[in-house]
Amino acid sequence: MRTQIDTSRLTLRPMQMTDLARVVCLANDLRVSGNLSRMPHPYREEDGEEWLSKQPEMWAGKENYVYAIEHKVEGFMGAMGLHWMDRMTLDGSSAWELGYWLGVPYWGQGFATEAGKALIAAAIHDLNPVYLVAGFATANTQSGHVLEKLGFYKVDAIREMSVLATGKNSPTQVMRRDIAEAERRPRS
Repeated sequence: MRTQIDTSRLTLRPMQMTDLARVVCLANDLRVSGNLSRMPHPYREEDGEEWLSKQPEMWAGKENYVYAIEHKVEGFMGAMGLHWMDRMTLDGSSAWELGYWLGVPYWGQGFATEAGKALIAAAIHDLNPVYLVAGFATANTQSGHVLEKLGFYKVDAIREMSVLATGKNSPTQVMRRDIAEAERRPRS
């Protein structure tokens, strides 16, 4: 998977330890962590160090690609990535899962949609998936709208997601984006 993706306002690039201060600042908000399964709250510097230190190994394993979403003027604003789900989708098949988070000051400005379009286009070219999956906490309707703008549609299932930040379960809508044959690269 390519290591840098540019849009008109953003650069997506691998996470770096130099992102630590901004990760901690933006992730330490229950409005962010409360919508994600594995982000603790409060989000401490140690949490950020641990997560960032794992990134090179995750990239090397070729099953987890987490990108910093960096605004070309304002800097780091969140993260977006793809995670390989080996036989873990609803029908027992394998697929890439899209996930993301943005700091609250960047919500509602089209950044997640812009980053998502660019990452999906790169994934189609580099990984050649048949479909992608994603999910959102049903209370987080804005995230659902972002996924719909990215071409995802709801599948019947609502799963209970364990949320580390709150210690509670949250209903999560499962979504899917089929990759049309015309979008996919020709097989060699």
